Amino acid sequence: MSWAFFRREWGAVTFVLTVVVGMIVVPLALYLAGVGPGPASVNGPNTASSARETNARVATPAHTPSPSASPSK
Repeated sequence: MSWAFFRREWGAVTFVLTVVVGMIVVPLALYLAGVGPGPASVNGPNTASSARETNARVATPAHTPSPSASPSK
């Protein structure tokens, strides 16, 4: 391969080198993320379900008729 080839095809060569570097860096990063000291996320309350439960408990009360003075017959 001559220097003229690299000057003419520098975009293709750069692309191939980027793909090769990515094939090394991405698995390495995934491996290092998997061997961390602890869990990746903190277990907390599920905000989506908590919001639904809160809205369900705050629902408006049903209208209850007041007692009438004379019962219906």
